[in-house]
Amino acid sequence: MSIKKDYKDMDLSAYFLGPKGENVELFKQLTNELIDDHVGYRKNFGKADANSISEAEKITPEYNKAVANLKEVMHELSAKLRDGSIPWATAGRYWGHMDNETLLPAILAFNFAILWNGNGVAWAGSPASTLMEKEVGLDLAKLCGYDENGWGYVATDGTIANVSALWMARNVASIPLAVKEVCPELVAGKSEWELLNMSVKESLDLLDKSGDKKNDVKSQSARSGKNLQKLGKWLVPSTMHYSWKKAVDITGVGEDNLIVLPVDEHYQIDLEKLDAIIRENVDNGTPILGVVAVVGSTEEGAVDRVDQIVKMREKYRKEGVDFIIHVDSAYGGYGRAVYIDEDGQFIPYDKLEGTFKKYGIFTENNQFMKKNVYEAYKAMGEADSITIDPHKMGYVPYDAGGLTIKDTRMKDSLTYYAPYAFQEGVAVPASIGQYTLEGSKAAGSAAAVWAAHRVLPLNISGYGRLVARTLFAARRFHDMVDSMKFEINGKTIKTHAVYDPDFNMVDWVFKEEGNNSLKDMNDLTQAIAEYTSTSKGGDLYSLDVLITDSQFNPETYGDAPVEFIKSLGINGEEYHTEGKLEILRSSCMTPWVYDEESFNYWEPRIKEAIQGKLEEIANSEDIL
Repeated sequence: MSIKKDYKDMDLSAYFLGPKGENVELFKQLTNELIDDHVGYRKNFGKADANSISEAEKITPEYNKAVANLKEVMHELSAKLRDGSIPWATAGRYWGHMDNETLLPAILAFNFAILWNGNGVAWAGSPASTLMEKEVGLDLAKLCGYDENGWGYVATDGTIANVSALWMARNVASIPLAVKEVCPELVAGKSEWELLNMSVKESLDLLDKSGDKKNDVKSQSARSGKNLQKLGKWLVPSTMHYSWKKAVDITGVGEDNLIVLPVDEHYQIDLEKLDAIIRENVDNGTPILGVVAVVGSTEEGAVDRVDQIVKMREKYRKEGVDFIIHVDSAYGGYGRAVYIDEDGQFIPYDKLEGTFKKYGIFTENNQFMKKNVYEAYKAMGEADSITIDPHKMGYVPYDAGGLTIKDTRMKDSLTYYAPYAFQEGVAVPASIGQYTLEGSKAAGSAAAVWAAHRVLPLNISGYGRLVARTLFAARRFHDMVDSMKFEINGKTIKTHAVYDPDFNMVDWVFKEEGNNSLKDMNDLTQAIAEYTSTSKGGDLYSLDVLITDSQFNPETYGDAPVEFIKSLGINGEEYHTEGKLEILRSSCMTPWVYDEESFNYWEPRIKEAIQGKLEEIANSEDIL
């Protein structure tokens, strides 16, 4: 008998080890209980079998020498990790990369699953974790807005998920051409242009209609190497993850068919330019293989207008032009949970404020209710495939990326079988490996995500509340870094946020008041990055604030940063002269800065730490 749980009244603090190890006793208790469960299983399987390690062996000099060696190596490992690891688990001093606390249930599940079976490649070797991965795939598909026809799996990481998405898109888009070779009667009367502009559904319907010739069709698809250059262009914004260049290389689509889309001053795809690029290619007889929208870019946290790209595709469909839409929400995908109610429905926009108050998020007049972000998240379910990484905003250990698809049949374009692992036509309760780029992978990843999703539902009562904490932190952090002021050697140093964030990433700069040199601003911002890292800041463990940096350059971003630069009184032409805008990049993933009280505690400590860094820079560098 299942009992409905009231997740919204559960304290999220219980689900983490805690910045100071506050929940260590709970961690130890559950670890011991899980180990005892596992060892009991071992003892009871073939319980009459003799022990392989005797009590007499345990007291021999050789055995104890091995134990001493084991302990020495483990202590050495601990020392190395203590000396060389980033203290990202701090509540309010780490504002750097996309790293932070991972969920306690996910850590426990990952470690526990390894005891049972480390290899999650197939049902035959890991039935329990394969079933969990099947459930997790459906969880992710539902979170992304797909119905019961959706499918997903736990990829090794976002890069593998992106490569797999393009691999799938390439194969699906090539099916009509393959059908023309194998079953020409199914596409009689259609021109090559029409075949190259079929929707995903139309292509998969053709594959189904090929019947017992399905494998012949697949063998003549892009898998054969044929027609790759006919498939068209793959359009990705300049805010793309670097994995997309790997993807076009590995899949044979080729960098020549990668078009980098310009972004606007909000670091979202410039929709007018996207439309113009599609139009130019179509008019020249070049198909569009697909368009990638980013939801939570890794440099800017920007959310592209997925809804507008979907509308654009509808417009072109009326002209007989079609293309795949992929959403790369590796970073921002879990943010969709903020807008999903406990019945799995997307919350109407005019109900958001009241719903947020009910669940205790975005209070103190700090609602996160951008309409364009809301509409982008809402439209994700119209995309053909989506990358979403549990090991980012899902707060589970690496490696746990994720890929979901709208039509489960898309995965059939990828199938490869190995007799010892997967056999075509042999029914098993769950099977995943024959559809994925990976072979062997950690069963612990699927178990970790499964456990996390059962502790925190993928809606506003669970992950919605957790992600909302980080959005609140980002909003307050943005407001802080858009207004800080420091006095150093008679000079006033001010901080400025580069843009208004869509997600929980904040980019910002340091500028000397009255000094309108972009080079000097870049140098000062870069110096802050160096003194808040081991580059010049000293030992990692002794740093009192940690920040990372990046840069925007004309080659990648075009003129997107120019308006911001001009707003600071700097000549916009300097951006092209200097060739970059140096920024500090802060992922606000901390789950511990989530209301006015917690932020008000950390704000003066962050400012004090930065003041100290500026004083160090003034004493050590010829900048201030």
